[in-house]
Amino acid sequence: MLALLFMVTSANWRGVVEMVRRTMTAVGRRQTGLYPIEGIRLHERALHAGLTFELTILAESLVRENSPRLHELLTHLPPTTRHLQPIPDTVMVELLNGRDLGHLISLIKIPPDVQLADVVKTGPHPLLLVAHEVVDPGNVGAMVRTGHASGITAFVAVGVSDPHHPKAVRTSMGSLFKTAVCHYPDTTRLLSDLGQLGIETVGATATTGVLLSQAQFSPRGTAVFMGNEYHGLPDDLLRQLDQHVTIPMTSGVDSLSVNAATAVILYEIRRR
Repeated sequence: MLALLFMVTSANWRGVVEMVRRTMTAVGRRQTGLYPIEGIRLHERALHAGLTFELTILAESLVRENSPRLHELLTHLPPTTRHLQPIPDTVMVELLNGRDLGHLISLIKIPPDVQLADVVKTGPHPLLLVAHEVVDPGNVGAMVRTGHASGITAFVAVGVSDPHHPKAVRTSMGSLFKTAVCHYPDTTRLLSDLGQLGIETVGATATTGVLLSQAQFSPRGTAVFMGNEYHGLPDDLLRQLDQHVTIPMTSGVDSLSVNAATAVILYEIRRR
């Protein structure tokens, strides 16, 4: 029985739940250095990736279940993660907003920010995916997943782009756990770093770039800049990039979703 794993103390679940709620906001994640994951599958993938768990909460009803899969997961959490806290089912449902991926939430330590110079040295032909002010965390998570599948060297989050937002984490389906992430508040230092590393900068634009099929990419490495869902990349940034590429589309369509465009561009670069 899962109940054997717990020292159930009903008085202290409220403080744990409040900690989880804090990490569901950007300010809370910055202050605590933690982000939440939910559901059985993400927990399994986080465990396989060797992430550092801070605490785990689950619905009281799960404690009474005889689930071999859940038992296997909980008994294999790292030795430092033994803060397993049952909470009322109604509270868990509220935290999950009705999602049913498994009534289980853990807080994970946000890893130290990766330095571009370090990841670029890990192999030839580095490929970086830059998410510039991408607002929807679902899009950010989808881009992380697409980038991981495309073999990117690192995911670069600029401005409001937040790969540790709970929705981004869910959408990435565990790809975030295996992807190097760099954060930049804006592109000033990022462009300087890329220039010093000799990485070509390529911006995606809906109409004014070289057709993707005709574009040439540097063997030194490429950083693909994808812009905001509503406005794309700003003109002042585009003027500073080495080249712009455009994906040809059928007449009457002015753009692809940011993740679809990301997938097409990364596939074409890798195909070369």
